[in-house]
Amino acid sequence: MERRRGKGEEEVTVFIRPARDADLPQIICVWQRNIRTANTAEDIAELFSQFKKFFFVASLHASTQEAERAEKAEAAGGKGKGTEIVGFVAGSVKEDCGEPQGHISGIAVEPAFRRRGIATALLKRCEETFRREGFKRISLEVRPSNSAARSLYEKLGFKPAFVVRRYYADGEDALVYEKHI
Repeated sequence: MERRRGKGEEEVTVFIRPARDADLPQIICVWQRNIRTANTAEDIAELFSQFKKFFFVASLHASTQEAERAEKAEAAGGKGKGTEIVGFVAGSVKEDCGEPQGHISGIAVEPAFRRRGIATALLKRCEETFRREGFKRISLEVRPSNSAARSLYEKLGFKPAFVVRRYYADGEDALVYEKHI
């Protein structure tokens, strides 16, 4: 559980937890509202079905007590009460020279909840899972124009590795960042 406050804003309680099947429609909505890619809802659902254990969400709660109840319900294997998903990270696995590595396929936080440490918490939770799975490296792609994301990744220890020309549907290149864990 994370309590995050924006500058001059009231405290919100955000629960970082593994994604559940019931979260998929909200994950798709957050993805499509916040990430400029050609991924369709079907693409995102397929990724989710293959790599669900590497998907995490940030759910918003009205109170600390509500978050604690949700956390207990999750720990007991229950579904808990439906909550608003304000962010997610979509992890997956890629092969590099025959060696599997963790990959961040997508991460987004709704604009009203940015700059509160939610993306950092999501990335750290996914990284922990990759580490437990035995991966030695994590990679991700980012637009060169997305300076806020690049700054976050660099703060968390990711380093630019190489460029993929015209990676995105609109023709923008992708910077591939990597982190050894």
